Amino acid sequence: MSSDVVTGFGLQFTNDNKFCYAYTGERPTSSSKTTFLDFTTNSEYIVATIQPIYFSQGTNNIAYQIDFNGQIVQYAEVTSSRDYTPFQDIQLIIPPFTRVEIKLDNLSGGSETAGVALTGKVGMPQRVGNLDD
Repeated sequence: MSSDVVTGFGLQFTNDNKFCYAYTGERPTSSSKTTFLDFTTNSEYIVATIQPIYFSQGTNNIAYQIDFNGQIVQYAEVTSSRDYTPFQDIQLIIPPFTRVEIKLDNLSGGSETAGVALTGKVGMPQRVGNLDD
């Protein structure tokens, strides 16, 4: 990892692999679900904080849907760029070998710009016992 800021669909790790992040940057929403983040964990688990971001100065209702392996595990709706900011973050544990998709849907039918910031602490499952026992 360099000191460059990376945005996109994937997950980035610090050099020591103790922390991770994913920043979508500013993207337009649409009146259908649009994938803003899409990545799969490996053998690590992540204690994640996910922050909805509403970049535009609008009042469209934007839905944030979080899927693990194709199943909805969390859903939040932001109703305005000015109300309740900063928005309540979402804290989740992401298990190993999990495909994570975060999709946004502008329920008002507009094209306000929004995004997602995910930060997390990376952990490795502990091996229990010895195979020779």
